[in-house]
Parts: sequence; structure tokens; C-alpha cells
Amino acid sequence: MSIQELPASGSDFPSLTGSRVLLGVSASIAAHRALDLASLLRKAGAEVRAVLTESVPHLVGPAAFDAITHQRTITSLWGSGHEGEMDHLAVTKWADVFVVCPATANVIGTLAHGIAADALGTFAVAWNKRPLLIAPAMNPEMYRNGAVQANLKTLADRGHEIIEPVVGPTACDDVGKGRLAPVELIFDRIVEQVRRGQSLAGKTVLITSGPTREFADDVRCITNPSTGKQGVAIAEEAMARGARVVFITGPVSIPLPAGLGKVLRVTSADEMLAAVLAELPTIDVAVFAAAVSDWKPADRIRGKEKKASKSGEVEMKLVRTPDIAATANRHRNDDQVFIGFAAESTNLAGYAGEKMRGKGFSLVFANPINEAGAGFGSETNRGLILRHDGSRREIATASKNEIARILLDELEGFMATRAGATEPTHYCI
Repeated sequence: MSIQELPASGSDFPSLTGSRVLLGVSASIAAHRALDLASLLRKAGAEVRAVLTESVPHLVGPAAFDAITHQRTITSLWGSGHEGEMDHLAVTKWADVFVVCPATANVIGTLAHGIAADALGTFAVAWNKRPLLIAPAMNPEMYRNGAVQANLKTLADRGHEIIEPVVGPTACDDVGKGRLAPVELIFDRIVEQVRRGQSLAGKTVLITSGPTREFADDVRCITNPSTGKQGVAIAEEAMARGARVVFITGPVSIPLPAGLGKVLRVTSADEMLAAVLAELPTIDVAVFAAAVSDWKPADRIRGKEKKASKSGEVEMKLVRTPDIAATANRHRNDDQVFIGFAAESTNLAGYAGEKMRGKGFSLVFANPINEAGAGFGSETNRGLILRHDGSRREIATASKNEIARILLDELEGFMATRAGATEPTHYCI
């Protein structure tokens, strides 16, 4: 459907009333298509502000963007129109969605490496609300360059959405993949992100993440290699969908995203359980992504046990730590949804199914810990999603951000189905 064919109003045209879009424009010959995108967004009811790189005015002047957006176009960090506040703070606080269209090879590199050399780059560094939407446009030879592809992969791995260019003739008469995606497609992706940003609004999502540590003395402990990356990715995706997040994490070294919500840092399984039970009455969804140590020393030695005081062998009695999800399941209410994780080395579906039945999970993500690209510390994951109705979905290797999106899509699908159900939709013990 061309822009001219899109209805100006009515039920067939998406409404973005109340949404605010920051439109980043870089110096591709396709920059004039950003005007078409701004026009579509305005027709849908969105407020739009454009930020141009310094070379864009050689192709399309700021006055054209002013006229379509009815807002002052930003071309520099200097001369801010916001009294007492730098533009890089004001405009990123104002916007709900940030789309870069078109994105040149240069700007893609700037975004991938966090370079804040101009207004657009600075805004991107200050943007932590939800994924950037990035629509590349360039010569096909430039697009397939290894550095450009590596930068795009970096951005995708961070959870940003790449709206891939299409195959076709470009301004330099070359033909290949590099032509800006259709404006209507970019518009649709903005609509999807706006709707996703509202899909969990009003919901509180509790997420457990990272490892626990069970100390034998003051320096030695039983733990595991969990980094907490998957839990953080789920938290970021939940926030992007409008949820309030309660994040309970064991000891991790990775940075936590800005504006995460309520963060509770714990060390042991007992501490994590206490935090979960304290927050349980206030939440709608619980995602048990933490890798909790199953065993702990029966008796903790105070101080540091010296090797010289022991023979060549040391015996240690271990006892079970509390099962956090199972305990929470006994204290939940019928409206709450539980999602579990099962990291297994064998019988992936079988063990995950046992967890689903025993702990009240409506969804379980099961991943093989003994395969490259799917275990602890990996940047990617893969496995199976088991659903409450007995069906399952295989998940191919993907970034942990993509796994988070898939999992929360499944959650929303389950919640929509449950809204019309008349029978209980989880198991209780």
C-alpha cells in the first residue's frame, strides 16, 4: 500500500495519539523519505521531533521537517530551546520511540560504539527506555562490508531492532541490498513498538536473576557460572512493554539497566526466597530465571578455614536449599502467572515438564547447558518453550534479548487466552 492509499483517519488507520516519536535522520539520499515517515506519524496522531546529523541539510533542509512535524528540528546540541535543560536530556525524556531513518554506515558505527559526537549520537547514548529502531540505507557494497555488518550485529545483540534494507536500484545506479525499507514497513514497526510498550502497562513483573552463593566459610562458597544476562534481558523487555519490574538478583558483575525499577540484591537462596515472598502479594507475573544453588553446607564455619589444619581430604555435609518457585507457588493467588527456567544436560523436555507440574509454571523455557551457545555465560541461548496446554515451541539459537522478546510474547499470548478461560490455568501443590 502506498502512502497515498493509506486512509487519513478511521478504524483502518492505526492511532498513535498520545505517542511521541524522536526521528533521527542521517545523510543518505533517502533522507527525503524521512519526511514521508514524519507525515505518516503525524496523520496517525503522534507528536514527532526530528534530529538531523550536520550533513543532512545539504540534502533536505530543517525547514521541511519543521513544516511537517510542527516542531523545531534539532541540528545541534547548542542553542537548546529547553530552559535549564540540555537537549540530550530533554528530548530523550520526552520521546516514547526513537527511530533512526535513514541510518548511514557512519551513523550505524556511531550507534554501535556509543560515540556522542553530535546531537543524534548523544541522544542515542542517553536513550535507555526501549530498543532503537534502525533503518539502514546505503550503497549495496557499503552495506555488505564486514565492518557495517559487525556493527549491525552489535546493535541487534544489544536488543535494538534493525529494519533491514531491501534489494533494488540505489541513487548511484547500483542494484542490490541497501535501499531503504518501504516507509510503510518502518511505520508499521513503530506502531508495533508503541503497542508493545503498552502491552504490560499496569502489570508488575517480578524477575529472579543471577546465581546464589552458599558459603562454607567466610571466603569459600558453592555457586555456579550464571552471569544474570538472561534475567537482565527479560527485565529490559518487560520495561519496554510498560511493566513495573521488581528485580531480585544474586551476585553479578554485569551493569543493570537504568530505570530498572525496584532492585533487591541478595546472596543466598534463603535471602532470595525471603525477598520473593515479601514481594509476592504485589506482583502479577513472576519469572524465575535465577540459577539457585540446590545445596548448601549444613554448618558454616566462621572465619577462613586454614588448609594447614586439615588432612588431604575434607568432608562436608550438604543440605538442600529452599525451592524458591515451589514455595512461592504455595503462597500465590490464582491470578498470578509463573514462568520458569530449566537448565538441563539431559532429558530437556521431560525434566522441564516435571518443573512445570510441580511448581505451577504456565510456561517453562528449557535450555541445554552442555551445548555451545546455550549455557551459562553465553551471549546467546536456545531450547524449548513448554506451554501449560502441553504444546511446545523449539527456539533456535538467538541473542538473549531475542529470547526475552519471544518469552514475553508467549506470556502475553497465554494471558490473552486465560482471560477467556473458565478453568484454572496453573497447577498448585
